[in-house]
Amino acid sequence: MLLKEVRDTLGTEVFSKEVERAIEKKVRLHFGGQEVYVKQSRPDPDERALAIRAEYNMTNRRELMERYGLGRSAFYKIIKGG
Repeated sequence: MLLKEVRDTLGTEVFSKEVERAIEKKVRLHFGGQEVYVKQSRPDPDERALAIRAEYNMTNRRELMERYGLGRSAFYKIIKGG
């Protein structure tokens, strides 16, 4: 599935079926049978706070809370600069 996403993103000229098969073979050889943990990347908290403050227009609190996965108290803490 991941390789399909890469092919869809890069296009078949760059990521041909042959390239996909070669990468899949190497991944299976190296990680076959293992559970692989992929750490989630999270934005820098300071950058996120700056973005929230920049986007906040006094009427879009709920939208921003949903987009950034924040509760009400965390949202207001960011808005107040905490």
